[in-house]
Parts: sequence; structure tokens; C-alpha cells
Amino acid sequence: MPERIPVILNPAARSTQAAAREKAIRALTPAPELILTEGPGQATELAEKLAREGHPLIVAAGGDGTMNEVLQGLCRVNAARPAGEKHTALGVLPVGTMNVFSLELGLPSADLPACWAQISQGRFRELDLWMANDQYFVQLAGVGFDAEIIQETSWESKKRFGPLSYVMSAMQVLTRQPPVLSVHIEGRPSLHGSVVLVGAGRHYGGPVPVFRQASNQDGLLDVLVFRGLGGWEFAQMLRAILVDGYEPAEDIDYLQLREFTVTSTPAAPLEVDGELASIGTPVVFQAAPFKVQVAV
Repeated sequence: MPERIPVILNPAARSTQAAAREKAIRALTPAPELILTEGPGQATELAEKLAREGHPLIVAAGGDGTMNEVLQGLCRVNAARPAGEKHTALGVLPVGTMNVFSLELGLPSADLPACWAQISQGRFRELDLWMANDQYFVQLAGVGFDAEIIQETSWESKKRFGPLSYVMSAMQVLTRQPPVLSVHIEGRPSLHGSVVLVGAGRHYGGPVPVFRQASNQDGLLDVLVFRGLGGWEFAQMLRAILVDGYEPAEDIDYLQLREFTVTSTPAAPLEVDGELASIGTPVVFQAAPFKVQVAV
């Protein structure tokens, strides 16, 4: 009998429909090895353990935060593997609050059996893998207001209100004085702003491509620097971008970079793939020394 594919279901992605989702995942064909975590952060530990055991594919069942937790674990193991040794691949079952990475991959997010059939068939795509200091990410990152909103959005709020929980947090965060962020790029003058959004792929928070020139296979990060905007000004401009896509504007710089550093006064939080990072500024963004294989 073929080895069952491990699927990690994070409690942070489980809402009032948790029992139904768990039942639906257990009913998938071929049957997965479903592993339920006991708290936030444990998905990383489990993914690391499974990767060390030699599983060729580990699937994250949840949203982008769960995906990133699993990514951290398997990348820790992949980073230590000798050159030429096969890496553990990442898979995603999008059942969380936000599922931007699955949208980027073109997975049938609304049809769980179809999504499982697609990612369990053994087809993989090699994507760029990025680092913000020692945190891995594959889709997006942010410094400033968007990371503060994630910081303020509790697991209990996400469980109760779903995507609306982020809007509720934003109402509080956007009234605050923004940090002063500086983006340092070798060979160029520094840029200054209140928010820095980083895209490895085209999507940031919904179906409209925010980073229109982005590709997750071009070795470049697409970077938006919002200059001199207060909280509500940033919110209005971001809303327009999420609805209509990015258009050149006086208060925004759009760059494509291989490496850069963000500093701030005062220190500002960092999010990677929608997951609050354990570190904040200063942050060095650069390519990881290896790529990531993703089930598609």
C-alpha cells in the first residue's frame, strides 16, 4: 500500500465548521494521514519531524498562516540536506481564513476533493523561496500597518468572525501614528515610507493581482513602498489596489529587487505569508539558498 500523505490541520484554521472540515479531509481519496495540532506554532514542529522522517510531501490544511508554519518546518530540514539530496515538498489544502497562496497556484480552492486530487497526483512546481532574516516565505510579506493588523487579530477573533476579523483589527490599528520605515538598497538612495508590502507572487489579499509584474519564478521580489501616508490614507489606497490592481501613483514606489533591508523608528512588526513573524525590524529580505517544490 502506498504511503499516506501527511496533512497537518492547524487549530488556528478551524472555525465552527471544524468538525465538518476534519470529516471532509478524512474522507478524501487517497486517504491522507491527518494530523491535528494542539496549538499555534506546533505545525512547524510537526512538519520538521515529518520531513526528517523522509516524507516526500507534507500538506498544510488551513490558510496562509498554516502554510507558512509548515513551510518553516520543512525548510529547516531541506536547508541541512546535502547538495543533490531530494527535498521535502509543500502542499496546500486551502481551508483557512485567507488562502492567497492557493489562489496564486491556481488550485480549485472551492472544491476540496478536486484540490486534493490535484496536489496528490505527484506533480510539482519549483518556486522561488525567500527569507526575511531567518523566516522563510513564498508568497508575500509586509512591514508596518499590515503586520500590525495581523498582530492585533487573535485566533479567537478569526475563529468567530473569519476575514471580517482583519477589518475589525484594522479599525483600531489605522488610527495610530505609523512608523517611519526606510528601505535600503545597495547602490541606490534609501526610500522612506509608512508601509512596505513585498510580493513573491502577484496576489496579496484577494483575486486582483496587486503585484502585476511579479512572478514566483523570476528571482525577484516586487516591492510597494507607501510614502508619507497615515493609516486611513493607506487603507483607502490599498483598497483601491485590491479592487482595481496597482496603478502608478505619486505616493507609491514600485520596485523589483533581489535584496534589500527595511529599518524603522520605532521598531515595526513583520508578517510573512500572513503569519506574524517572531522578529521585526531591521529586516533583510533576500533569496534563500535553495528553491521550494510545491505540489500543483
